[in-house]
Amino acid sequence: MKKIKNPLIRRIPKELIGDWKKYLVVFLFLVLTIGFVSGMYVANESMITSANEGVTKYKQEDGHFELKKQADATLLSAIKTGEKADVKQYYLDEAKKKLDKKLPKKFKEKFDEKFPDKFKKEFDKKFPEQFKKSFDKEFKKQFEQSFPAKFASSFKKEFDPKFKQSFDATFVKQFDAQFAAQVKQSLLAQGMDAQTAGQMLDTAVAQAKKDGSYKKAYDSAYSKAYAPAYKKAYDSAYSSAYYEAHDKAYSEAYDKAYDEAYDKAYKKAYDKAYKKAYKKAYDKAYKKAYDKAWKKAQDKIEDKYADAEEKYKLNDLDFKATKTTLYENFFRNEEEDYNNDGKKDGTIRVFAKTKDINLACMLQGSFPQKADEIAIDRMHADNVGIKVGDTVTVSGETYKVVGLLAYVNYSTLHEKTTDLMFDALKFDVAMVTQDGFDRLHKSIHYTYAWKYETEPADEAGEKTRSDNFMRALLTQVVVADNELEDYTPKYGNPAINFATDDMGSDKAMGGVLLDILVVIIAFIFAVTISNTIAKESSAIGTLRASGYTKGELVRHYLSMPVIVTLLAAIVGNILGYTVFKNIVVSMYYNSYSLPTYYTIWNPDAFFKTTLVPMILMLVVNLIVIVRMMQHTPLQFLRHDLKKTKNKKAMRLPGWSFFGRFRLRIMFQNVANYLILFVGIFFIMVMLAMAVGMPDTLDYYKSNTDGMMFAKYQYVLKSYEDDDNKRITTENKDAEKFNMTSLVKKSDAIDEEISVYGIADDSNYVKIKKLSSLKKNEVYISASFADKYGLAAGDTVSLDEKYENKSYKFKVAGLYHKSQSLAVFMSIDNYGKVFELKENEFSGFLSDSKITDIDEDNIATTITIHDITKMADQLDHSMGSYMTYFQVLCILLAAVMIYLLTKLIIEKNENAISMTKILGYENKEIASLYLLSTSIVVVIADLISVILGTLVMAAAWRMMLFSYSGWFAFRVTPIGYAKMFGFVLIGYLIVMVFDFQRIKKIPMDQALKNVE
Repeated sequence: MKKIKNPLIRRIPKELIGDWKKYLVVFLFLVLTIGFVSGMYVANESMITSANEGVTKYKQEDGHFELKKQADATLLSAIKTGEKADVKQYYLDEAKKKLDKKLPKKFKEKFDEKFPDKFKKEFDKKFPEQFKKSFDKEFKKQFEQSFPAKFASSFKKEFDPKFKQSFDATFVKQFDAQFAAQVKQSLLAQGMDAQTAGQMLDTAVAQAKKDGSYKKAYDSAYSKAYAPAYKKAYDSAYSSAYYEAHDKAYSEAYDKAYDEAYDKAYKKAYDKAYKKAYKKAYDKAYKKAYDKAWKKAQDKIEDKYADAEEKYKLNDLDFKATKTTLYENFFRNEEEDYNNDGKKDGTIRVFAKTKDINLACMLQGSFPQKADEIAIDRMHADNVGIKVGDTVTVSGETYKVVGLLAYVNYSTLHEKTTDLMFDALKFDVAMVTQDGFDRLHKSIHYTYAWKYETEPADEAGEKTRSDNFMRALLTQVVVADNELEDYTPKYGNPAINFATDDMGSDKAMGGVLLDILVVIIAFIFAVTISNTIAKESSAIGTLRASGYTKGELVRHYLSMPVIVTLLAAIVGNILGYTVFKNIVVSMYYNSYSLPTYYTIWNPDAFFKTTLVPMILMLVVNLIVIVRMMQHTPLQFLRHDLKKTKNKKAMRLPGWSFFGRFRLRIMFQNVANYLILFVGIFFIMVMLAMAVGMPDTLDYYKSNTDGMMFAKYQYVLKSYEDDDNKRITTENKDAEKFNMTSLVKKSDAIDEEISVYGIADDSNYVKIKKLSSLKKNEVYISASFADKYGLAAGDTVSLDEKYENKSYKFKVAGLYHKSQSLAVFMSIDNYGKVFELKENEFSGFLSDSKITDIDEDNIATTITIHDITKMADQLDHSMGSYMTYFQVLCILLAAVMIYLLTKLIIEKNENAISMTKILGYENKEIASLYLLSTSIVVVIADLISVILGTLVMAAAWRMMLFSYSGWFAFRVTPIGYAKMFGFVLIGYLIVMVFDFQRIKKIPMDQALKNVE
């Protein structure tokens, strides 16, 4: 027997045609939603795939670091090994160098000050005795050697005249007597008698004198008598005179010689002894002082090394050396004047062309070949209106734009890793030749990119390697007497990851948006089918009694939503791969610097935009339909489809007939109105974003001046120039300040916090009694307090970025004139906390431009443009889309309200027809049914404005908490009015169609359906 074809199948086309407007609205709604989400999935997957392939193709870095000074070959070789340097030995070597350099001068000054007096005192005490002993011996020896001869000569010279005079006087008398006696004797011998001889004696003597015999006898007697007499007298006189003269001469000579010799010997001996004693005493004292100083230095080094061990985790047992390949990736941050009007329009980061690392995809034009050619970022060029062939001015130098590119490591133009948002308006990256690079003037940033020798398996492995590499890098930089200015691994670089992460979140958000809308449409279908089943309950009861199964009826009523959803998915996916894909790609290219892409088939898009909506539609409607089909055929025939039996009628208030009638309509359609409320609430959440984001950005842009405590913040590289002279300025507005960055660690993000040291009675940061705060007491910015839920009296913990060191501060109050996340303390407390040298500072605050500081000494200048760039970029990237989004929300509201109010009117067609029979006009009927819905819509609209804003504010807070920086979500009073009004506009559009639908309900409708 041939099986009879199910007649219910023939009803499907008739039902589609009969209610084509409703199904067309649902179909178009689903097509647009599925098409856009499908296009997002396709574009997203295609562009992410191209970006991932570009990692290898364009040699993307695994990270980069910046040093204060250019590294030499030795340091680079050490860094490549990934091994830690011997920091302790470095500390010891540095301490020894410092000690060897400073101690000799310092010790000598101190030693030379004390030693002379001490030595002289000791020398003067010992020298006289030593000298006398030595002098006496030597003098006596010399005296005894020289005195006899000297005395004999002087004595003889004195003795001879005296002796001769005395001898001659005595000898003459004696000789004359003898001679006279001899002459007398001779006369006597001649026979003269004594008397005669006596008388003749004088004559004889005179005759003897005359004839010479006297003289001859005299001379002979004289010579014989003189020598013995002389000798005897000499010897007798010499001995007596010698000892007397000796003692006297010795005494006189000794005193004179002693004085002369002492002075001469003292100086000579003092100099000789001083030199000898000085060296000996100096060496001994220096060794002792050196040993003492070195012991003290070693103790300090032990403490310092212990601190370093903790800071850098030098003894981490899990540490493994990470070998890398390093590449120079130097750049200059120059001033860009893209319209050549002589005014700075932004910052351009200029790289020299390279083939080694971080290559660029040329999207239009060519790479620079000459010194005056430049290729700039494509997105920045689009945003500011630069085309290939134009000229731009870079720090006073003119370049011709020959190409528009996308650097593989700058998919978004984040100037700093801490920037909340990229800035494609006031920040640019560019490529020039090496000669073109050398034309520029700003200081070079010595940045080195690295690639791991073996790629990490996953992000966790990458983070472990990065941590190990950074620990080793820190030690190598320290021992090379260099400084680490910046360290950014690939996973922490927003310029690399922000675009792909954001596209990934877009895909997830698009999927959630689609699922929510499909569920809402599914519920609308479910309510429609539920009403249809209630309306067709007699026919269903008859079919059931005729042998039709529940399954056949369930499949029949499921066919409408499934067919519409399937057709919408097919058409939507076709549009997704064609029209919407290009729209999404255009949106991405408007925000990101991405390489050239190609479209790829995305099975995930098919699954999530076709199968998932089908399943959701099927499950929601299946639950409702199966629940409805649980009734017996008899219940269907009797229209007895209510769950509760003998429900007591609700007593309504004593209002007018129209008021009570409207209230009854509301209670009868609670389920429909509940779905309407959910739909309006969902749309209001989207409207809160579409209206609130522009309001938030406008608020912060218009209040930026009030959130900056100085128009210029000049951050110096060092407080001293290359000649070690303190940097000063003649600008009267300038005020010294200190600043550093610490990290606030959380599960979501490790965020940099600016810590300021502010001068007492500052003209810029006006915080009362700041200087009276204790060392660990601080004020924090209101935005910091808002983001992390801090208040006065709380304690906040901040950490060093590259060191394992923490600081705890007690919040003394909030400072409201700062948009950044910041901490404020007195400049004196800052110096104590961070152990600065006396008078050390970080830079100047000023309300006027400082022109007398060499640019080579300035690390960065923070102005109002740096504060507003994030808001400007968000406004530029998303501002126009927010307007389109507002229009889309109005249309969504209109569609949602249209479908639900249509259900309400269809459900009450018999009642409306009956009121027409009773003589009520269309306007009166509309006032009953449409006004009831209007009241519900207005109430739902008001509640949803509040709830939607709260939900969006919470979502905004959650979203921004994972980014650096903070600004609260704000909606202006006009914004609230817009949100409320946009939904009403959608409803007013629907009211026109609803009124036309009421007019078209015939009066015989009620008579046809009378049971």
